[in-house]
Amino acid sequence: MKEIRKPEFFVVGAPKSGTTSLYEYLKSHPEIFMPRRKELLHFCDDLHFTFPILNERQFLGYYQEWANQKTAGEVSVWNLYSRNAARNIHRFNPQAKIIAVVRNPADMLFALHSNHVFNGNENIRDFEEAWKAERERREGKRISPVIKCPVEGLYYSDIADYAEQWQRYLDVFGKENVKVILFDDFVSETKEVYADLLRFIGVSDDVIPDFKVFNARKTVRSERLRNLTVNAPAWMKKFGRAFFPHQSKQRDWLMGWLWKMNTKEVNKPVLNDSFRKEIIHHYLPSIHRLEKIIERDLSDWCKV
Repeated sequence: MKEIRKPEFFVVGAPKSGTTSLYEYLKSHPEIFMPRRKELLHFCDDLHFTFPILNERQFLGYYQEWANQKTAGEVSVWNLYSRNAARNIHRFNPQAKIIAVVRNPADMLFALHSNHVFNGNENIRDFEEAWKAERERREGKRISPVIKCPVEGLYYSDIADYAEQWQRYLDVFGKENVKVILFDDFVSETKEVYADLLRFIGVSDDVIPDFKVFNARKTVRSERLRNLTVNAPAWMKKFGRAFFPHQSKQRDWLMGWLWKMNTKEVNKPVLNDSFRKEIIHHYLPSIHRLEKIIERDLSDWCKV
């Protein structure tokens, strides 16, 4: 019987903080195995999706091709937000190493909202209006009919509370097994930050990729095609299941190709200063707590 091997490090978040680029860099390292898909969604079982998340057998199925690589990892950005994921990951692998990339809350949330609009998770195009709709959404109202992120992924006032979220991982895994990367450092000192991360993971730090940026600001070419991709009619789903079974390489390739063909990059919009100030004010207590937890000056996050 083939030995069941479990991934040994987890990038748990945050959304829109460079994790797609980081996943691609790690995937290219010869000593690291990464599954063919990012966002496997197994450990955040307290969040509410419109589809069942992977069970352990299905999750481990993505690691069947792990061969001679020294270690393996996983990237799922909702694991930082989840209240259960830290304990679930520890139960799965108590020796795991945990990594999080965190970004200025205002910038992260503005980018997240834009990405939600792009992929159909968000049906309120104006970010400020979406922020103010949170009370209704907690009552189950004004939710996109094709949402694929957790419903809690629309609760913008909670998503960037990094201090509380990171404390959960510290409490469970201990300081020596967790690492926080600031998004600004990742952007300005990419090579140095990446090499330090490789040493933390326990692999060679002299394998340096070209650091192409992945998952930049984008929009869909056709909303109709996007909606068919995320919420196909019954006959199309039946056809798809026959030729592109769930969790198969063929299905992952097809979905990736459809999204790529329907995507175009756009210029980065600017967040309104007054609303930016409102977001920062809301998150100030969390920012100050995070400063103490990670022992870093985050005063730049507080500027408008």
